[in-house]
Amino acid sequence: MRPTFSVIVAAVIFGLLTLPTNAQVKEPETGLAPALYQIQPGDKISLKFFSNPELNEPAIVVRPDGFISAQLIDDIKAGGRTVAELKKELELQYNEILLTPMISVSVIDFVQPRIYVGGQINKPGRYDLREAKTVVQAVFLAGGFTRDARRSMVIHARPDGKGDWKIQTANVMNILNQKGTDRDLTLQDGDYVFVPDSKMSQFNRAVEAFRGLLPSFL
Repeated sequence: MRPTFSVIVAAVIFGLLTLPTNAQVKEPETGLAPALYQIQPGDKISLKFFSNPELNEPAIVVRPDGFISAQLIDDIKAGGRTVAELKKELELQYNEILLTPMISVSVIDFVQPRIYVGGQINKPGRYDLREAKTVVQAVFLAGGFTRDARRSMVIHARPDGKGDWKIQTANVMNILNQKGTDRDLTLQDGDYVFVPDSKMSQFNRAVEAFRGLLPSFL
């Protein structure tokens, strides 16, 4: 019986995941055209008022809640907006104060969200979160599995803010083959993806190996 198209695709993807690549850890890029980039907490923004230079703000840091503070107006939401959207909102707010508000908005420094990929992976290291949003994408970005990787128990660890980790596992083989209920896991800034050795069949041993590798991640 001929294999179905989905099985063929999964086999091809599996092959790519196990082959070494020349992928290198590189400096983060936004991956988006400037007009499409959504401002993130931690970004630095400059505001230039053409008719009211006394209101200029050379460097405003977007707070963790996504808001910024500017002169004469209430705090305004910047996170999640494009530069054009923020400019429009600022001019709307200042229109109640200034005669003809003309404002230039620029992102002068981008936050660099990171993920960490290690274990039985071809190119372990730090990577830009914008290049890999899920566990499977992180495996691709880091050059794929080594031959000794346990592909059915990839660890996804997230700092819990209390000095410990919230740990889940992803069965990458089932995800690629679309078997069972396994779903790819979404990554956030500061997450770790750890691929244990194929000899580690127990979850607790894999977690211990991950914790032992933490210093080399950083």
